[in-house]
Amino acid sequence: MPQFKPFKGIRPTEATSQDFVTLAVNQYSKDELEKYISTRENSFLHIILPTWDDTIKDSKEKFRQVRANLEDFIARKILVQDHSSFYIYQVIQPNGRQTKGLLGLVNIDDYRQNKIKKHEETIDRRVELFADYLKESHFHAEPVLLTYKPSQRVDLLVDTEMKRKPILKIEEGNGTQHLLWRVENRLNLKQFKDSIEKLDELYIADGHHRMESSERYTKHAVETAEEDVYGDESFNYTLALLVSDEDLIINDYNRLISDLNGLSTEEFIKELENYFDIIPKGEELIVPTKKHHIVMYLEDKFYSLYVKNNSCTIKGLCELDTYIFEETVLKPILNIHDTKKDKRVHYECGTRSKEGVEALKNKVDHHDYVAAFAFYPVDVKDLQLISDLGLKMPPKSTYIEPKPLSGFAVFDLKE
Repeated sequence: MPQFKPFKGIRPTEATSQDFVTLAVNQYSKDELEKYISTRENSFLHIILPTWDDTIKDSKEKFRQVRANLEDFIARKILVQDHSSFYIYQVIQPNGRQTKGLLGLVNIDDYRQNKIKKHEETIDRRVELFADYLKESHFHAEPVLLTYKPSQRVDLLVDTEMKRKPILKIEEGNGTQHLLWRVENRLNLKQFKDSIEKLDELYIADGHHRMESSERYTKHAVETAEEDVYGDESFNYTLALLVSDEDLIINDYNRLISDLNGLSTEEFIKELENYFDIIPKGEELIVPTKKHHIVMYLEDKFYSLYVKNNSCTIKGLCELDTYIFEETVLKPILNIHDTKKDKRVHYECGTRSKEGVEALKNKVDHHDYVAAFAFYPVDVKDLQLISDLGLKMPPKSTYIEPKPLSGFAVFDLKE
């Protein structure tokens, strides 16, 4: 059973939160970043500004400056540090869709022992970069997103705490609200800890690279420790947001193709017929309606592709349309074998609606790509099955929400 423990969160005050908390830096364009930096002087982006400061040539110095910036924000009381706490984090989207989760620490050794299960391969270069960042900055500002099979006990505890007033509430420009409750009562802390630790396992929903980087940071910290290591030191843990799989939102992740590998449209469709039952839909804009139904847009026309029963026989992976697509279309027909590096395939996050498919259509119509493929979202049960079997999904199979904001509750690895 995985460990779960509270931490001394570093967070903005009610007065500074709206200005401080931001989206993850990779969700901003360059122009948006520049505008944000110039208009909100006390934002989290100012703490991590050295990471893209080209005037600082030494990467270690960049990351040390990030640490110095965090300490400066604390000294100026833009940020405060709580006593040991859990936090409840809720996201309410403009369409009314809500997600809530529990913020705390999980143990890296549980990840090593597969009590925290993964479903995705990581890119070593990205893992090393973030591990190097942690070695100098020594804090987490964004949690790994973990999910678990429903627990009435945990849900009851969370719902009870949420009847109180949140300590922080901010709103994005698009109307999305983010709320934070602090759990500090010693009895309540124990009840949360005991309830989570009764779960058999946790599953990584989003944040595989952060988890793997944290493991390398822990290994480095243990190897360089000047005193005996007992396992309860802060560097043995990482920040995690735990969300019930009933609350997890999984969106589709779609594909755009830049060429047909020398095939004509007719030849390409003929090849597809070996693996799919194909129903032409003409100009009717359609969305996938269930698993094993893929929508293709090619030469101004839509097609419904239904996976044939003999297209895949591997347990677990056969539940994933993204895997079936790789094995029946990308590799044998289009000669695309390395989907992480081949630039002929592009990934586009969907919206579970016609708007997402229309966005794909527009990119093909503007001749950026020759074909688009829209997928039905992966079911959370299939995500867990893949993890349980020790298998890995193809890259960009899921786009999972909530996407926690940066800086709502920071975990100091030096605490």
